[in-house]
Amino acid sequence: MKPLMLVSKVELAWGFSVRYAGASAAQPALPIPPPTTIVGFYAEPLARLLGLAEYRGFPAKRPCSPAALLAEHTLAASAGLNSDSRSGLVVHSDLSHVATLPYQRRRKTGWEKLAFAAQAVGAAYGPAARLYLALVVDVEGLSRKLGETVESIISALAWAGWRLGSKEGLVSVIHAEAVEPVTLTGGVFETILYQEGGLVEPFSKVELIRDIYMWRLDPKLLCGGEAIPDYILYHIPAAASSTSSILLPPPSTELPGFSPRSRVYCHPSKPLCVAGR
Repeated sequence: MKPLMLVSKVELAWGFSVRYAGASAAQPALPIPPPTTIVGFYAEPLARLLGLAEYRGFPAKRPCSPAALLAEHTLAASAGLNSDSRSGLVVHSDLSHVATLPYQRRRKTGWEKLAFAAQAVGAAYGPAARLYLALVVDVEGLSRKLGETVESIISALAWAGWRLGSKEGLVSVIHAEAVEPVTLTGGVFETILYQEGGLVEPFSKVELIRDIYMWRLDPKLLCGGEAIPDYILYHIPAAASSTSSILLPPPSTELPGFSPRSRVYCHPSKPLCVAGR
C-alpha cells in the first residue's frame, strides 16, 4: 500500500450546510466539514467522471456507493481554514416554515393551526472563505477495486470537486495537487487541519485550538439508512478569538503543535498534516 495525499484549496461561494446527525426538529450545523463530507467532496467527481452508479452496480457484501468505496480506501481526511482566507466561518440557523400535518394523527377539527411549524435550519456561512481539504487514500487499492488506472483516478479526484455538503454548498477549486505524504510516528507537527482527538495530543499554542464533536469516517454512514454516528472529539486550529460556532483563520506565523499517538500524514512542504488510523 502506497498512500497518496490529495490536497485541494477551495473558495466557498457562500458557505455550506452539514447538520448534526440524529437531530429532529432543530437542525444545528457543524462549523467545518467533517471527514465524511471530505470523502463526499472527492467521491462525487470520481463517480461522475468514471461512470460509477450510486447504490447500484455494486454486488452484495461490497460498498453500497462510490462514497463508501472511497471511504474504505481512505486513511485520513480533514479540512482547515487557510491563513489567507478573506473570511471565517459562522454558524447560523434560519427559521423556516415546514409542513407538519403529514406527521400528525388525524383530526376532524382544529388541524389548520397545526398544519405548519417553525423550524431552525443551520448552516456555516463564510463568503469567499478559503479552506484546505485533504484526503489520504490507498490509491493503488482503489485502482484495483475499480479496474481503473491510478492516473485516471488521480485525474478524477484532484480538480473536479464542486460542492461541500448539500448541492447548494458551491466551491471553486483554486489549487489542487496529489503528493506522496511524509509519514510521522513521533515528534511534534504543526498544521491548519483538524485532528481526531484520540489520535493526537495538543502540544503547543493550545490557545489556537477549538474543540468540537463530530463523527469519524465510517463507510456505513455513507450508505443512507438509519445509521447514527458516535460523536468524538476533534481539535480545530483557529485564531485565538474563535469560538465553537465562529471559526477564524489561524495566523500564518503561529500554528498549534500536536504530538501524534498514531501515524500522521504530512504534505512535504505545507503545514497540512492529518493523523490517521
